Amino acid sequence: MSISINKSPDNNTEISALGQIVYWTLGNKTDADFLKKELENQNMETFAPDKNTNKASLKIALTSVCANRRRLVRPLVGERGYAVVTEKKDSNGVSLGHSVDFDALLPDGKTEPVFRNPADGSIFNPPEENAILHRYQIEQQRCSSHKLGIAMVKMVDRLHGVSLRPTGGFYWIPEPAIPRWNLLAQSIQDSSPDKSNVVYSVRTAMDDQLRSAVISGLTHSIETEIKAMQESLETDDLGKRALKTKSSRCGRLRQRVVGYQKMFSVALTQLEDQLDEVETAEAFSVLSSLGA
Repeated sequence: MSISINKSPDNNTEISALGQIVYWTLGNKTDADFLKKELENQNMETFAPDKNTNKASLKIALTSVCANRRRLVRPLVGERGYAVVTEKKDSNGVSLGHSVDFDALLPDGKTEPVFRNPADGSIFNPPEENAILHRYQIEQQRCSSHKLGIAMVKMVDRLHGVSLRPTGGFYWIPEPAIPRWNLLAQSIQDSSPDKSNVVYSVRTAMDDQLRSAVISGLTHSIETEIKAMQESLETDDLGKRALKTKSSRCGRLRQRVVGYQKMFSVALTQLEDQLDEVETAEAFSVLSSLGA
């Protein structure tokens, strides 16, 4: 693909476009079922993030309905649930203590919370019960921004994209994968009714700075993963399935290295050598397991 920039009728300058940088901001109101269905339609259902757990849904509901500057939601020690606590402060804002308004519990084997009176331990119905249960049921159908972010990083990896920073946040998607990424990004945005999921993209043009940034990101990500593989092979007692998974992953990383060498016309011999070492170690581990 090329982008033509017309300087004059007789003088066109063409810049080769190659890939795009992507980043995102995410909210906590993602409709998990909607997103899962969208990903299924794109054969990416394995990346669908899990819904909020019951405990997480309860905390969000309690915080939304009950919490304010003087009223807090605290985890219960040794029990699945939370206490709704009212703090008492003096005129200078110094805490003088607190009182427990009620406990919200998730009994074993139950999906709905119950409420306990701290005075006598009896089950009762606080004034906010209906509002809490309504919000709780809504949150059970959502997924958190944290889970969705992890899933999106895995989607980038599936499309052979790379992180441009060691800490993540900005990713580069290669040209052939852009149409597929754009479909995923649209589904992710559509899954938030409040439009809080926003995926940004910036088309990139091939130059030395782009080449340096992408190859640096590729090298860091693969070397980090290779190091983790080597440590696992040396210290863990891996079964046949685990070894097969690592072998498959190693092959996928090699495919990525070869593809980036062609795209950017660079030699990545060091990465190939490191992958050779890992594959050799995997082969010895497989032989050892067969002889066990």
